[in-house]
Amino acid sequence: MCDALAQQAGLAPYKIGVTYPLSGPSGSWGQLLVPAIEIGVQHINEAGGINGHPLALVVEDSKGNPEGAVSSMRKVVQVDGVQVIMTIFTNVVSAQIPLAQQFKVPLLSPVEAPGLVAKSNHWAFAQSALLSRTLPLLEMRWKKMGVKRIFAFHPNTAIAGYGSGLVKAAAERLGAAHEQALFKLGETDYRGLVTRAKAFDPDAILMWGHGTPDEGTIMQQARELGISAPIFVGNGNPTAKVYREGAGKALNGVIYAGFKYDLGAAKKLVDAYRARFGFDPDFAVIEIYDMVNMIAEGIRKNGYDGEGIRSVIAGLKDFKSIGGGTFSIDPDGQAILPVALYQVKDVDKPLFEEITP
Repeated sequence: MCDALAQQAGLAPYKIGVTYPLSGPSGSWGQLLVPAIEIGVQHINEAGGINGHPLALVVEDSKGNPEGAVSSMRKVVQVDGVQVIMTIFTNVVSAQIPLAQQFKVPLLSPVEAPGLVAKSNHWAFAQSALLSRTLPLLEMRWKKMGVKRIFAFHPNTAIAGYGSGLVKAAAERLGAAHEQALFKLGETDYRGLVTRAKAFDPDAILMWGHGTPDEGTIMQQARELGISAPIFVGNGNPTAKVYREGAGKALNGVIYAGFKYDLGAAKKLVDAYRARFGFDPDFAVIEIYDMVNMIAEGIRKNGYDGEGIRSVIAGLKDFKSIGGGTFSIDPDGQAILPVALYQVKDVDKPLFEEITP
C-alpha cells in the first residue's frame, strides 16, 4: 500500500528511525547502506505494508561519532516519535544504548564488537557474524596450509583488543608465532607498519577491521614492498565495492570468512540494488535488509510499540534470511548467522568462490 492510499484510509505510517553516517569519514558506508533499508521498506509496502500501514523512514546523520549518535537518536525519538531504530558502528551504538534503555526503543545494528549489545538489557541487537565465528574457519585453513607465522593488522579502535586476543589464541593453538600492528584510520601511508610485517617474515597476513579503505591501502603497500604471503580477512568486507576499490588487484586471491549468503536467494534485493547502483550489494546490505524484516515481524506481532517490537526480536528463532538460510537471536541479543569461507578470484568482476576450510 502506497503512502497516498494509506492516508486515504486514515492509516498512519509506522516509522523506523535510521541513524547512519551520511557525512564524515564513514559517510560513504551510510550512503551505500541506507538504500538497502529503503529497498526493504519498499518491498514491504508493495506487499501491503504491515496490517495495512506503510513503513516510513526517518533518517538522521549520526556522522559516525558519539556526539552525532546521541543528537540524531534524540531527534528521531523525541521529535519524530519512532519506536525502533536502525543504526551502525560500535562507537555510535555504545553512545546510544543508554538512550535506548531510557526511551525503551530497541536498536538494531550490524556491529561486530562482542558483548556490546549484551550490556543493553535486550534493548540492542546485533545482526553480524562475530570474529569468534569466522576465525575458526581461517584457523582450519591455516592448519591445512601449515602456517607458522601470522601477522595481523587491526585498527587502533576499541575492537582491536578483542580481535587481537582471538587471533593470538588461534596462533597459539596452531603453534604459530604471532605479531600485530595497529593502524590509524584515515591515513594513506602505512609503509612503516608494513615494513614491520615484512621483517617478521609471515606466511599469513590477517586483516580485520571496519571495512574502511585503509585496509586496501595496507594490502597494496604490502605487495609493493614485496610481501608475498597470502592475505586473509576475518569478515565479509571484501564484498563491499569501496573495499575492493581500495585494495585493487591486491585483493585477488584473498581468502575471507564471513556471513554466508546466496545472491540467487537474494535476487529480489540484488536486482533492486543493482538497478540503483549498477553493482551487487555486499554482505552488510543483506544483513540490513534482514533487519527491516525483523522489525516488520515485531510490529506485525505486537504492534507499533518499542517494548513489543523488542520482545519479538529477542525471541526470534530460525528466522529466514533474504540471503538464504536462517538465523536466531541468542540470549545476549546477538544474531547467530551462518558463515562460510570464500576466495576472491577477480576483484574487477567481482568473483567470490566459496571454498572449504
